[in-house]
Amino acid sequence: MNISESKGVVRQILGLETAPHLKASMTTQKIMLIVLLSLIPAFIVAIFYFGFGVFWQFVNCTVTALICECFVCLLRRRNLLHYLSDLSYLVTAMILALTLPPLLPVYYSVIATVFAIIVVKAVFGGLGHNIFNPAMAAFIFLVISCPKIMGTTWVVPAPFAYGQASLSATVDVIYKGEDPENLKHLVEALNLSDNSNDKEELQQGQGILEKLDAITGATFLEKVKTSRKAKTLNELTEADFSTSQNQAYIALAIAYLVGGLILIGCRIILFRMVFTFFTSFAVLAIVLHHFYPSVFYTFTENLLYGGVILCGFYIITDPVTNAGTAKGRIYFSILAAFLIVILRAFGSYSDTVAFAVMLSNACAPLIDVLTHRRSFGIGYKKGDL
Repeated sequence: MNISESKGVVRQILGLETAPHLKASMTTQKIMLIVLLSLIPAFIVAIFYFGFGVFWQFVNCTVTALICECFVCLLRRRNLLHYLSDLSYLVTAMILALTLPPLLPVYYSVIATVFAIIVVKAVFGGLGHNIFNPAMAAFIFLVISCPKIMGTTWVVPAPFAYGQASLSATVDVIYKGEDPENLKHLVEALNLSDNSNDKEELQQGQGILEKLDAITGATFLEKVKTSRKAKTLNELTEADFSTSQNQAYIALAIAYLVGGLILIGCRIILFRMVFTFFTSFAVLAIVLHHFYPSVFYTFTENLLYGGVILCGFYIITDPVTNAGTAKGRIYFSILAAFLIVILRAFGSYSDTVAFAVMLSNACAPLIDVLTHRRSFGIGYKKGDL
């Protein structure tokens, strides 16, 4: 600070210097890159058990997301390289690839990605301003508008599925419009070789159609939907996770767990949110199944089928669409867990993770209002300070 005197007037000249602000080393680009890398184990497991359709879905979503981001950038007259450097569109593409049916035709995945990037993200102001999770919103958009194709392009998982659902075979279905049923049966037949009697019958051509029909379907949750609505779940045999097709869900759960631990270790996601979500989910699923087994799934079925573990580590922890206060994040996690369990029991759709996430996102602003910090000096009783 300098002091000068001119014509009898004393003036202070304040120096302008850069403030000594601390800058975090963890940028948005680094966060998105770590999240993307942490999903690679799950991506590899998905290809192993579901085939290369998952890979093509990622390619479709990535290319479409990149084009949409460039389009939005040009409309807003922003620097293209700077706008694309946050890598958020790659994370959205990866999550969509892991949630969409592996054999979904290309134009459906393109439409879903356009909806996620343009409608859900860009219209609300871009990264950091979107109210809803883009990937979950796009998934719901397809489920509601195209339920048939979403239900007929799933693949029953099998070990070494990438051998039958190869790059070329999945190209024929996804890009050339071939009927996916033949490819689905080829993948499903791999599960029969786990049992020696099935293998003998397969070689002799006996009972193959009946066995394939028994295991063909979208997902476990879709197969038992009729029994769930009729409140006869307790009359069904519980899922056997020792079979090869169900081991795929265990492998995916482990892969998501590894990725989630990486995110927790890098302090990208909050451990208390993850812990609260899974604890709440476990308590609700166990207690409700104990008292109402005809309506509610077992805890293991609830946890491993669908996208619960993906949701716990990668969806509800999204800092943009969850609550903004410390207490609010806890309530947000509990609400998401509660909605998943309840909607699975009474909802019209089989897997309701995306619906639960969207409803929780919609409640996040209200949760923030109800859990905001008390302003200093306001609301204190006399003598508290």
